This record gives sequence, C-alpha cells and structure tokens, in this order.
Amino acid sequence: MLKPDQKVFGVGLSKTGTSSLTEALERLGIRSIHYPYDEATGRELRAGDYRLSLLREYQAVLDIPVAPFYAQLDAAWPGSRFILTVRDREAWLRSCEVHWRLLAQWWENFPDFKRFHEFASACTYGTLSFSRERFGWVYDTHLRNVREHFAGRPDDFLEMDICGGEGWERLCPFLGVEAPDEPFPHANEWMHRLMQAAEDVERVIPRDAAFILVDEQGFGTDFGLPRRRLPFLERGGVYWGAPANDAAAIGELERVQREAEPGFIAFGWPSFWWLDHYPRFAAHLRERFPCVLDNNRLVVFDLRD
Repeated sequence: MLKPDQKVFGVGLSKTGTSSLTEALERLGIRSIHYPYDEATGRELRAGDYRLSLLREYQAVLDIPVAPFYAQLDAAWPGSRFILTVRDREAWLRSCEVHWRLLAQWWENFPDFKRFHEFASACTYGTLSFSRERFGWVYDTHLRNVREHFAGRPDDFLEMDICGGEGWERLCPFLGVEAPDEPFPHANEWMHRLMQAAEDVERVIPRDAAFILVDEQGFGTDFGLPRRRLPFLERGGVYWGAPANDAAAIGELERVQREAEPGFIAFGWPSFWWLDHYPRFAAHLRERFPCVLDNNRLVVFDLRD
C-alpha cells in the first residue's frame, strides 16, 4: 500500500490510456489529476522545479505534463511509483493524428489550456502539430529511455497496456491493494469510440476517396480527413437533416452518386437507427453494395461496384 508521501506518476504518452488509468487510481482511493494545466504547474515546470505544488493536494499526476520529466521526478520524489502506459504503435499514431486535429479546433476557445499544451507538446514531441515521422520517433525513444531508466526496479516501475486489455490484475499488485469488484474503467468513452471510428476509416476507406458520412453531425468537421466527406442528406454541401421516407433516402443516395461519385457510405453509431427506421433504404444498400465494415462504431458500404 502506498504511503501518504509516495506519489504515482503516469508517464505514458497521450492516447495510451492515461485517462483510464487516472480514473482507476481514483477508484482505488488515490487522489489523481490527469493533464493539469494550471498556471502554477506551468510556471514550476518552466523553472525546472519538480517538487510540484499540486502534489500537496494530489497523490498522482498523469500524461505529458509529467511524462518528459520522469527522471527529474524520480529524483525529486524518491520512493514514488511510475507507470508507463503503452499501446500498439500504429494504432497510437492513428489516434494521435485524429486527436491533434480535433484538439486544434477546440483549444482556440481555451487560451490557458492552449498556452500550457503548446509548452507540454514542445517538451514531449518537439512539435506543436502532428507529424507521423516525429511522433513515431518520440514514441520509440520515450519507451526505450523510460525502460532503461527504471531497469531492475520492479517495485518502482510498471508497464501496462490498458488499450490492449490489461487492468486491475496488473495495477493492483504493483500498488499493493486489492482489486475492486468492478470492471476496469475506460474513460473518455465517446472520444475513445470516436478515435476508434477514425482508425476504422483509415483502414477501410482510401485517403483519396470521397465518402458519405451519416453521423447526425456528431463527429466534428475534421473526421475522415484528408478524404472528401459528404453529409447526408445534403444541400450545397450542408447537412439537411434526415430523409422523410425510404424513397427520399434512396433517391438522395442515387443523386449524390451521380453528382459527387462517392466511393463509400458510412453510418456512425449516432445514426445506426437509420438502418432500422428506413428498412427499404437499408435493404437497397445491403443488396447492391458490399458491407466492408460492421462494428459498434461504424457500418460502411463500398459504393464503387
């Protein structure tokens, strides 16, 4: 069991399950904070002061505000525990690419977060924008360096793959606590599901293809980029609401096929009800076009045949 003066640092990179780990620690009674971006923390990190004042209030802190500074935090907080969350490298890169696009839209409304994130991102990734080559290099280098730093210290260091299914059975013995009788948490469920849907699109729809997206306008304007995305129904490229009936849906699909030549039509989970509410439209799709993806996030039909 952790002593009150022992801290826990989640030194995995963003999009490796750090939000889920934060929630898990909270459920174990360890007061935790994910991605702090307050002014005091920013000032202390810029000054190289790793006795962070927020650790008077919290016992654990996670994500890239601390990930680049694992060696300094290890020296400043002897006896603490360090958890490196990892993930399949290719899935991580796809998730980061989508996340950075969405984040760029969101952070303009939050200047304090933007200022801190630019600092943390520069410290961690050496860039403020997503770069597949750079991020891949940082991922490999970070994992190698953290593993080397904590080599031979199993009491202080744990590596776990939350995205790959690891949970209480790894975390609780490391912290010396009993596993709770509940599923391991998966935080940011909507965002996590959205990221997975974006990864699905990367796999099944070529980047130079146009596709129709039926999503009730819930996926944001950057979903699916760099592909050309068409709303459905649409007028002049603008979402026009749900069709009145099956005939309207089929007619609209045929019109868009003639005029825009989309290669695919994708239904996001907010619009799965379409496939029940418009049975003739759904039958039209299933009888004429191969379904290339069908999971709890997306149903995709290939319109090219």
